[in-house]
Amino acid sequence: MIKYKVSLFFCLLALASFAQNKPNVLLIMVDDMNDWVGAFGGHPQAITPNMDALAKKSTVFKQAYCSAALCNPSRTSMLTGYQPFKTGVYGNVEVFRQMQGFENTVTLPQYFAQNGYKTAASGKIFHSPRGTAKVPKEGSDPGSFQTENKVGLGTPYPDVRFTHGINFKRAGVKGSKTRSFDWGPVVIADEKTNDWKTAEYASQFLQKEHDKPFFLACGIFRPHLPLYAPKKYFDMFDEDKIQLPKVLQNDLEDTGKIGQNWASNKLHAEILRNNKWKSVVKGYLASLAFADACVGHLLDNLEKSKYKDNTIIVLMGDHGWHLGEKEHYSKQTLWEESAKTPLIVFDPSKGKQGVSMRTVSLIDVYPTLIDLCGLPKKTDLDGNSFRHLVTNPNGEWNHSALTTKGLGNHTLRNETYRYIVYTDGFEELYDHRNDPMEWTNIAKNSENKGIIREFRKELKIIMEK
Repeated sequence: MIKYKVSLFFCLLALASFAQNKPNVLLIMVDDMNDWVGAFGGHPQAITPNMDALAKKSTVFKQAYCSAALCNPSRTSMLTGYQPFKTGVYGNVEVFRQMQGFENTVTLPQYFAQNGYKTAASGKIFHSPRGTAKVPKEGSDPGSFQTENKVGLGTPYPDVRFTHGINFKRAGVKGSKTRSFDWGPVVIADEKTNDWKTAEYASQFLQKEHDKPFFLACGIFRPHLPLYAPKKYFDMFDEDKIQLPKVLQNDLEDTGKIGQNWASNKLHAEILRNNKWKSVVKGYLASLAFADACVGHLLDNLEKSKYKDNTIIVLMGDHGWHLGEKEHYSKQTLWEESAKTPLIVFDPSKGKQGVSMRTVSLIDVYPTLIDLCGLPKKTDLDGNSFRHLVTNPNGEWNHSALTTKGLGNHTLRNETYRYIVYTDGFEELYDHRNDPMEWTNIAKNSENKGIIREFRKELKIIMEK
């Protein structure tokens, strides 16, 4: 009996030591967030003081890219560690656990739970926290989190709708079931919105006593469509002074027909016809400012908690968003505006403030968090750990970032070039040293044959891995 008590004592002591020594993780995902966050310099009028303050003490990855420029495949890829071409999740209707061979996938939060962590989520982490037709009322992956707050998303609709937006049917947008591309202010207190409630639930979690290290995920829905936010955020911006994205006339002429089809949905022409371009840019900036306030509420509560000195923070979007570039709005292209998204990593113990220009992918977050938290390696993941870049932002990195759309359409991004290949074989190549807006496709230039050949080879290796 004494021997049993001694063994139990040492087991409890080991558990207590584990809880004290392992860092917590706070994962913050902001839906449809492009690089217009102030710290990333994507738009000079962005008002994102909370994310900027986090960036000042963190490693800022200015060239981070999604695996797919759409919510479900991007989030599925990041949270499972597998590329879309492996899971077969390319759109918003697939459920990865219903795909052959992925029924028993161990997701990122599940892996942390298996290694002694308490896991919790609030808001949109997997694609549909409210459920889908295939998984009604249970969320898109029931069981991934031990505790989950399935709150509503974003901001309630205003009393008067469609006063700012563009009707998709009138604009000739094909295949869209969305009633309208709409934006505008809502007379509502922050605290009454779903996004604020999402952040508040996570904030309350941080005020509680936890006997284990935790993995806490918080998903903010704005600036996802429709771009409704509390009125005070719209009031921050003077529409007449809004600066528009840089756009080249006839930019699509040297792109592939498949890419043109994705982008050429007549919405841009309808926005110009109605003189709405500045208005929608204001709507996006206002929604982003509101999302930043929700993030700030959560970060303020972390700072007030006992966990502030032992919590790794990862803040990220799930993909980018066009606002007129390439005559396109929304996501779902293979160009920079869709594929690129902010990524900030704060590690209170190992990291240091800095900017990394390495082309990391969101699929690399899973193995990186395993590394940062000292958990056993998971050898079947497609991503690569960039733990060393958190400590040394300019460290060695020899991986391009792969983004996929549908079966057979891919883009690879390294620090110099973006390479795109479509299912019909058409290729695009952009040199970001002198063409950051990807205005000039240089794939057919004879002097770039060697570059194209290397990208083809790299893509083949990734696909056969």
